[in-house]
Amino acid sequence: MCSYARNNKGHNYILIVIEMLSKYAWAVPLNSKSGNEVTRALPKIMRDDARCPRNLQTDRGKEFYNAEVLRITKKRKINHYLMYSVMKASVVERFNCTLKNAMWKHFALNGTYKWIDALPRLLSEYNERKHRTIGMRPVDITSAKAPGLLFTVYSNIKIAATGRFKVNDPVSVSKFKTIFEKGYTSNCTTEVFRIAKVQRTYPVTYLLTDFRGESIAGGFYEHELLRISDPDVYFVEKVLHQKDNKVYVKWLGMNSSHNSWINKGVVL
Repeated sequence: MCSYARNNKGHNYILIVIEMLSKYAWAVPLNSKSGNEVTRALPKIMRDDARCPRNLQTDRGKEFYNAEVLRITKKRKINHYLMYSVMKASVVERFNCTLKNAMWKHFALNGTYKWIDALPRLLSEYNERKHRTIGMRPVDITSAKAPGLLFTVYSNIKIAATGRFKVNDPVSVSKFKTIFEKGYTSNCTTEVFRIAKVQRTYPVTYLLTDFRGESIAGGFYEHELLRISDPDVYFVEKVLHQKDNKVYVKWLGMNSSHNSWINKGVVL
């Protein structure tokens, strides 16, 4: 919404929060995506009422992952967890499309790109309209209706099929190139990981460990992984130090925490 900031009191963004079960949504205008700005906006959503979220999933952006947001969520006993996959939060993305469609209709009818004053009305219209997935209006969902709604929404959920990978398989992780990266650069990391656990989610997700056996934060989908052979050659990016017959090296494609001393004779 940055293009229309001049029409909207300098507000460039809208913070969107949606409750996964009821589909009830909140929207708060923001001047920027800074951590301080988001921290000031969250209390407008996380009020001490029955509709206040008890679990909060966000991406790893610093606007969400900072000490102030942690303080707010801890104070209100909200479980804040991060999304490590590059896949977007589909429920929020779908709501964003719904809200933008409503905003553009408002723009066309009123001949202006001013949305700041119309946002509360557009949000109320959404929350008070019957939602196709749940068959009810989001505003009507209460804690008493939640158990029945759980059955409505999840009774036909598919059971995940057998995963393509199994525990201990060596894999590399997709880097998901941006549009600015050259087509001939590698699509995957050079670091080798191993499947630590196959999670029977839908779709199947995998937990990984690095070559030292340390857990990698977050889960990964099948299309983010590539099966590889166990390597017998590892590439050295740089020799950092030498001492007697040992060299301290940085490994190609690995961060500095993997630096290690090896025998000089094994380096080609």
